[in-house]
Amino acid sequence: MIASMTGFGKGVAEGEVGRVIVEMRSVNGRYGDVMVRMPRSLSELESRIKERVLSVFTRGRLDVSITLQDAASEQGLPVLKPEVLAAYLKGIEEIRADISGDIDLMQIAQLPQLFTFEVPELDSEALWKVVSVALYQAIDACRAMCLAEGEKLARDLRTRISLLDEFLQRVEALAPERVETVRTRLEEKLAQLLTPEQIDESRLLMEIALLADRSDITEECVRFHSHNAQFLGMLDRSEAVGRRLNFLLQEMLREANTMGSKAGDATIAHVVVDIKEEIEKLKEQVQNIE
Repeated sequence: MIASMTGFGKGVAEGEVGRVIVEMRSVNGRYGDVMVRMPRSLSELESRIKERVLSVFTRGRLDVSITLQDAASEQGLPVLKPEVLAAYLKGIEEIRADISGDIDLMQIAQLPQLFTFEVPELDSEALWKVVSVALYQAIDACRAMCLAEGEKLARDLRTRISLLDEFLQRVEALAPERVETVRTRLEEKLAQLLTPEQIDESRLLMEIALLADRSDITEECVRFHSHNAQFLGMLDRSEAVGRRLNFLLQEMLREANTMGSKAGDATIAHVVVDIKEEIEKLKEQVQNIE
């Protein structure tokens, strides 16, 4: 089953380091690019996070946002600054005579810059134990959405490939009439230049055969059908096939261009335009396939 490159997933886990929330978004991208936004306290885990994400997703831009809540690493621990306290006490002593009443300890504790907050180092394994749970949940949810979107894309792609087959059958049905058209045009031109006695019938048939051979599009139609079959087969594979599908569409477009230039027939040319338009629609859809 093919996968889209558009998805979203969220995971939540709690442990001794706090509550971890992981949100993951996937969008179109040529390669597998992982961008991680997280607190500095989790920076040691970045390579492990990227490795885990890329073990599941092979293409696309993957944005991972991690939030750490209610943890000592985010709040920090208050540490008294003795030099600041001494300065405050000295100032209080100097103005004590002008102050009525006692000075409450809680009032002193609320004075600015009296405390600093130190962030303790957390054990990376303890962090990973909680982060990995939330990360796996987010990855699984995002992957499930990508697969669901991929299933919808596959249905649409199959419909469009079926339409291409119908166009090809129309071209193949029109192709035999082209020989008679070539003969009629050639006879009309010769009639303008030569008398009936001067026209060599055997030479005329030879020229018609040569022109018909040069404008024959049988091989192009056969290859096009083969590309269609390969395309449909790839839609049932579980690995990433986006690049290969895009390559097949380029080959289809090449065959369509050759048909249009070789056929020399207005009706076939109109059908070829329809084929090329449908290929362009397919190319737009394939851009979102992993």
